[in-house]
Formats: sequence, structure tokens, C-alpha cells
Amino acid sequence: MIRNVGILIFPDVELLDFTGPYEAFTAANYGGAGEKVFEVFTVAEQLDEVRVRAGLRVMPDYTLDDAPKIDVLVVPGGQGTRREVNNPRLVGWIADVAEQAELATSVCTGAFLLAEAGVLAEHSVATTHWASIDRLRDTYPSLDVRHDVRFV
Repeated sequence: MIRNVGILIFPDVELLDFTGPYEAFTAANYGGAGEKVFEVFTVAEQLDEVRVRAGLRVMPDYTLDDAPKIDVLVVPGGQGTRREVNNPRLVGWIADVAEQAELATSVCTGAFLLAEAGVLAEHSVATTHWASIDRLRDTYPSLDVRHDVRFV
């Protein structure tokens, strides 16, 4: 069964935070029995060029409105998360997609978007980029924010 992996992108998203997972999921398609296991694509608020943190311009595959069903949602981090946590349309979309997905995960400060969308509320344990640990704790005091781990 092929699983759809939707990777969210937005202005000032950290380049490595979305290209790393993109590469990992697409590379998984080349192992094993040669069967494709992941359909990987990017999703943005609009079907317009997105300028990411390093200045690279990226054209998303889909918009929030026309993305196929997402089985695995990847929410990357970067400076853009500081703005996007105040974007009700994007935060609502994350909440809706995460509720239907098999897995919703984040990279670094993408945890702020998952927390704002209420996705982390039922899981309560989270981590983020080391420089943002205190901010995550202060902003979402009900979360058990771990500083000594990379994954939870």
C-alpha cells in the first residue's frame, strides 16, 4: 500500500527541515523489493512560489485546498513558524489533516505549529530545536517539553 507523505512548506521554512524528510521518504522507495511505498509531495497555502529560509524558491505540488489525502504529515520548522502560528487557515488545516493522518510529525520548530493546532495536546511530550526549548515550554505550558532528546 502506498502512503501519501505531505510535507508542508511556507515562507521562511528551513530548507533542511523539509528537504531532509523529502529525501528520506523518497529514498525509501528505492530499497526492498523495488515497490514504491511512499508518494511524497509538498503542500503550501497557495500554488505560488515559496521563498524558503536560505533564499531558494520552491514551487509546491499542491495547495491546502487540493492536496490528496495525507497519511503522513510532516511539518518543518524555521523562522517562518513564528508568523505561521498566527495563521488560522494554516493552523486549522494542520489540525484537520493531522486528525485524519496515520502520523503527524514535525522537525525542529515545526513543533510550534503542531502545538498551536492542538495536535500535541493529547500526546503532551514534545521537543524542538535546542534554541527554542524554553519558548516552547513558555508558550505551551501543558506540554512536557524535553530538552535532552532529539525525538519523542
